[in-house]
Amino acid sequence: MAVDLRLMRYVIAIADTGSFQAAAARLHMSQPPLSRQIGALERELGLALFLRRPTRLTAAGEVFVAEARDVLHRAERAVARTRQAGRAAGGTVRVAYGPSVAHAELPQLIAALAERHPEIRVAPRETWDAELPAALADGAFDLAIGRYSPVPDGWVAEVLREEECVVVVHAGHRLAGRPSVALSELRGETFRFLARELAPGYVDAVLSALRATGETFPVWENPVPGLRHHREILRGGFMLLPRSVAEHLLPAAAHLPVSDPLPRVPLALVRPRGSAPPAVAALVHTARRLAAGQGWLAPAPAPAAG
Repeated sequence: MAVDLRLMRYVIAIADTGSFQAAAARLHMSQPPLSRQIGALERELGLALFLRRPTRLTAAGEVFVAEARDVLHRAERAVARTRQAGRAAGGTVRVAYGPSVAHAELPQLIAALAERHPEIRVAPRETWDAELPAALADGAFDLAIGRYSPVPDGWVAEVLREEECVVVVHAGHRLAGRPSVALSELRGETFRFLARELAPGYVDAVLSALRATGETFPVWENPVPGLRHHREILRGGFMLLPRSVAEHLLPAAAHLPVSDPLPRVPLALVRPRGSAPPAVAALVHTARRLAAGQGWLAPAPAPAAG
């Protein structure tokens, strides 16, 4: 037979107070229903739990109360631990992100996490690659997301997206409106990009890809941090950016596919190696699901070892 926790509490209340009337008052109910339910329980068990007038436990009742107290204690502990686990799954995840991620991927990731785990808060902060290793080592962030981000010891990079680069020019440029462009058609023009000291890995990777095509260009580094350098194409020249970034630039800008065989640009989530707190693990799992659902990688990224 099934004896629910409510009946166990009733029996314990009677044992503790020494009477059905006092137990009913403690349980905020009237005495007749309490007496009927205890009588029904005794009939189901086939034995008496209480002697009446005065009310006291039988030997069987003593055993029942002792076991019921243990069951209730374990049930309450299970509830408390479950709630504690739920609270642990919440909290705040501090995310460092590169400026190029702010246009598309980071907003999508935050929205996806809010939908699946509304109890978790994301605290994002734009951080340049040059300062990222020290910030991660000092525990300033739980995760980082960016393109060509450095990966310090104890951390691992998990690629979420790979996409092609496009040439970005002013809408009035002579090549604007073309279905695609070869870099040789931009010969003699200035390549406008961010300062290397801000994101050396990113800048080196892009310049290396340009040189691998056999073309060379004068390079202008914008001293103003951020992707604000895209406005400089109004003065001429061109940029080379991931497609998802280029699509969020000025209406006065045009982005053109490149016919040269340029490497695809990876977007990676930099996370601690090994196990992570529940909130951080939830964000990592959400990022993987988002990448797979959006088709950012084909096939979808498998969890990195570690």
